[in-house]
Amino acid sequence: MSSLSILADGKLVGDNFHDWYRTLGIILMHEKLIDTIDKPVVPEPINNYDVEAVSAYKKYLEDFMSTKCLILASMSSELQRRHEDMDLIDIIAHLKKMYGAQSRTTKYQLSKTLFRSMFNMNAHVGPHVLNMINLIEQLEKLG
Repeated sequence: MSSLSILADGKLVGDNFHDWYRTLGIILMHEKLIDTIDKPVVPEPINNYDVEAVSAYKKYLEDFMSTKCLILASMSSELQRRHEDMDLIDIIAHLKKMYGAQSRTTKYQLSKTLFRSMFNMNAHVGPHVLNMINLIEQLEKLG
């Protein structure tokens, strides 16, 4: 199975940002492109006579473009249109800004529900335990 098909199966549509981002990180590690989103931007070499620095910068630009293409290909068409003219680093920052706050609110709501859960002494234990497990698993998915 190719990297692109894995990302295509889990296209970013918005509410699945954290799952998508985790999968993206795995794919980028496999493709040896993870540095393009985890490390600072490589500056263009000042001296064009330094062949090694120029070569490293060209490789960085190629990796940068490959990563951007992977990311855009793994998004819904609406998100592609919104982000296609953005720089790779700006795309990641914008997505985190858009969907990161949403997950904090969701985490808060789930935590509140979990911590306020009360067991009814007259009820069966099984459904209550399953509900608690479900809430914990949802929180775990959100990180």
